Amino acid sequence: MISKEITVGYWSTKALGSALRMLVIYSGRPLRAKIYKLKASIINNVTEYDGSSWHDGDKMTLKKINNLINLPYVEMYDEDEKKILISQSLACLSILGRKLNFFGKNSLEEIYCDQLLSETQDLRGLTSKFSYTTFNTRAEELAEAKLVMEKASNKINGKLLKFEEWLSQKKENENKFFLVGNSISVPDFALFDILDSYIAFIIHY
Repeated sequence: MISKEITVGYWSTKALGSALRMLVIYSGRPLRAKIYKLKASIINNVTEYDGSSWHDGDKMTLKKINNLINLPYVEMYDEDEKKILISQSLACLSILGRKLNFFGKNSLEEIYCDQLLSETQDLRGLTSKFSYTTFNTRAEELAEAKLVMEKASNKINGKLLKFEEWLSQKKENENKFFLVGNSISVPDFALFDILDSYIAFIIHY
């Protein structure tokens, strides 16, 4: 089942599709990256996005299979060789992680993976909201960018602090380069992808 091609569908942006694609590639399974063009344009000083390549295309067909369909989505085979279609980013990461053996080595580690995935989404949310906001002035944009980094990195309740404390509290015999246990898991892919985006954010601002 897992030796067959896995499809990951997402917009022509990095965002939520990136960690899914990395996970499939790292596993050694064949990846089919289905990219839907997202066109941005500024109309009356407001940024608008044209996603018709998805909404008027594959979405109509895939909705007949899974009426919850959205981007990202994952299409793969289950244990009975039946094709399954999964939507929602956390569900996609969770299912792929479990099927490809990147979701912990026991029930406790699986719980850790679930919690950490939610934390990575909270960290991503800080820049996601910023990215889709139209600012009236450069000064306003810079002020908001500074606020994003404050929420992410402050030493009292910053989102990054949670990960630092999590890693520091791991047992002595556990690899502190990985979030869970001694091997790579789905939250590692998700966190790496988000930190990569934060690096670009910091360099730009």
